[in-house]
Amino acid sequence: MSDVFVSYNREDLPIAQRIVDGLLQEGFDVWMDMNLQAGENYDEITEERLHKARAVVVLWSSRSVKSRWVRAEATIGARKNTLVPLMIEPCDRPVMFELIQSTDLSGWTGDRTDPSWLACVEVIRHRLEVEPVEGGGSFAHKGKTKAVAKAAARARKHREAKGRSGKAVLVTHLMAFSFGLMTAVGVYVLRPDLVQPLLAMLPAYPGDQVASAAAPADPVAAELVVAAVVEPPPPVIEPVVEAPPEAVANPTFRECDMCPDMVNIAGGTFMMGAPDDELARNAWEGPVRKVAMAPFAIGATEVTFDQWDACVADAGCAAYSPPAGLLGRGSQPVAKVSWKDAQGYVAWLSAKTGRTYRLPSEAEWEYAARAGTVTPFWWGALYDAGKAASGPDLKPVGDLEANAFGLRGVSGSLREWVQDCYVNTFADAPLDGRAVEGAPCKQHVVRGGSHISSPADLRIAARGRNDTAFRDELTGFRVAAAP
Repeated sequence: MSDVFVSYNREDLPIAQRIVDGLLQEGFDVWMDMNLQAGENYDEITEERLHKARAVVVLWSSRSVKSRWVRAEATIGARKNTLVPLMIEPCDRPVMFELIQSTDLSGWTGDRTDPSWLACVEVIRHRLEVEPVEGGGSFAHKGKTKAVAKAAARARKHREAKGRSGKAVLVTHLMAFSFGLMTAVGVYVLRPDLVQPLLAMLPAYPGDQVASAAAPADPVAAELVVAAVVEPPPPVIEPVVEAPPEAVANPTFRECDMCPDMVNIAGGTFMMGAPDDELARNAWEGPVRKVAMAPFAIGATEVTFDQWDACVADAGCAAYSPPAGLLGRGSQPVAKVSWKDAQGYVAWLSAKTGRTYRLPSEAEWEYAARAGTVTPFWWGALYDAGKAASGPDLKPVGDLEANAFGLRGVSGSLREWVQDCYVNTFADAPLDGRAVEGAPCKQHVVRGGSHISSPADLRIAARGRNDTAFRDELTGFRVAAAP
């Protein structure tokens, strides 16, 4: 059984994976739910790993603090004395965890010599040395009387070393939260303005003592040394039912008159690629693997001539004006643009709006195009000419059929550039939806087929490639951004 359990929000998977990779390199035995194998029961395996872990590493972010799963896992970690909270971005933690010291990893980029990382590793190692509480109490330490004395000596030494003065309190029975996390339990050295509201919430306990002492006046919570245990009632954890991607509404936004309409896509997991038994499958469309996606936004349609011309009129897109198609410009999807041309457009759009626009990764494109389906086409298993954007002529983007996520023209219309450098296998592709990028990269991936492509090339898993500077009348693009 793994020693370290990592609790995180799915939207933070790239950061979580970086931290897990670092912990593995430090020699820790780590488990996260991405380790689940096909056929395993998610709830049962996760609960077993959580209760048997000797360190529960919780990654706090503005997203995870809202997750009932993460909060429940943190609560269990606190009750069993296995909790190791890490801040991966500045945020307000749930109130029941505000007074539990967190290690700040918000600026960590993967450098294992970084002091913040070394502090994190040390905290986890220390936690692994402490015996977890099997009976569900908040904390268990041997020699509680000695712990109290040690706490006082440590606080006194800290004050003398800092040479500062200020008012604080030593609280033996401190917290009696109604949140179910813990009733309390320890010795804190805190600023009075933090302690007094908590004291007002406390019931009277025989033997409670509050003594004044000098302490640093720094605007941070001082350290906690646990000195007593009061058994809490077990927390009530309600089951969480997450809606599948296809059940989530996808609101749109547009940031200027001539900006693309963007569709917000909820995060989730999906099986990317074509299974071995899919008709017309090519070897470079696999192997199928499970990919975890953070939320993102993607163009509801391909970029149009009107939108491209707005870029050129605003001194962007290197002043390149693609020739009009047989049906003119306007709301027709812009064609004869290379991957490099598309990079010029997203750079202009980013500067104009203040939001970072880009080409979608190949994983983002397929996840959005599938819209929760697992069939060869977004509408089902069999080709349907009425739903595909196919035929001898291009059509205005607004006239095309939309999938369940609200995207139009993903099968047919124009082939679409994505960010990824072309590799002829998914074997080593990222599992978090990132683009495959490397230097030098002479070819980039195109997706979706064109209006004159065969049905086989209009399958969602179908993929092709072209030289980075290649232009033709069958290739365009759509954009992506943060949600």
